[in-house]
Amino acid sequence: MRKHLLITRALMVAALATAGAAVTTRAQTTALTTAQAAAPAFAVGQGPEGIATDGVSVFVADQFGNTVTKLSADGAFVGSYPVGRRPVAVAFDGVSVWVANYLSDDVMRLDPSSGALLGTYAVGEGPGGLLVAGGNVWVANRNSNTVTKLRASDGLTLGTYEVGTRPLSLATDGSFVYVTNNNSDTVTKLRASNGVPVATFNVGDGPFGIAFDGASLWVANFGSNNVMRLGTDGTLQGTYAVGDGPVSAIHSGGVVYVVNNGGDSVTKLSTLDGANLGSLSVGRSPIGVAASGSTIWVTNSGSNTVTKR
Repeated sequence: MRKHLLITRALMVAALATAGAAVTTRAQTTALTTAQAAAPAFAVGQGPEGIATDGVSVFVADQFGNTVTKLSADGAFVGSYPVGRRPVAVAFDGVSVWVANYLSDDVMRLDPSSGALLGTYAVGEGPGGLLVAGGNVWVANRNSNTVTKLRASDGLTLGTYEVGTRPLSLATDGSFVYVTNNNSDTVTKLRASNGVPVATFNVGDGPFGIAFDGASLWVANFGSNNVMRLGTDGTLQGTYAVGDGPVSAIHSGGVVYVVNNGGDSVTKLSTLDGANLGSLSVGRSPIGVAASGSTIWVTNSGSNTVTKR
């Protein structure tokens, strides 16, 4: 099915991008096409996927380089820090940077200033999604079909909870955690206090990203090329066409930004009614997205860059 094509696509484009990486230094801004001239792109490591910001700096998980790249707010290269094998997700908890290492079956906690390792914590198989909420870090374990809850202050495991098949992304409304299950075509709703599953919602084909706007959930369905808007009780409030292969979603300032992996673009949807507010061009095979005020940052796995819009 289409939902399985992203990994193959990422591997292929990463190989092509790596072949050309020798002519680019980390300090250089990637050459852009005329259409991209207004969208600065900055070189990072190999196969960038997850991305997060602390409001001052941007942290990028370079899945094929086994590093996290740190950029300043203007895109300047600050540092590169070694982590585990195939880091695919990164999050900031207000104090530390957390990195999910897909092939190491663990997460690492880094000092955001220096990149120093503060701790390494075992989780489930194939950790690939991170959520920081209420003083805890939630980890979606893709290969064990579970979510692990860690205490952010010291990494203590507070619980491991079963969800659907191949959980990828998480969002929260403060009381509950919502998990996209890519191979089950569902979203699992867990009680944040104890991880007890409350409900399961059917969504589109191959759900990837999920965002909460303060009232509704927005689910990016990779295989359906659409985004579904759900109430927190799972009620379908709308379905909206986006670009090819939507993989990530984030809410900021009344807009849901949806990253289209196959379309090399980001679709903007209004949280009021799902109206399409336009599309932003980014780099090749984009995956991750982070927001800081009115600025969004997008990882481009096929060009080893991050685009700032």
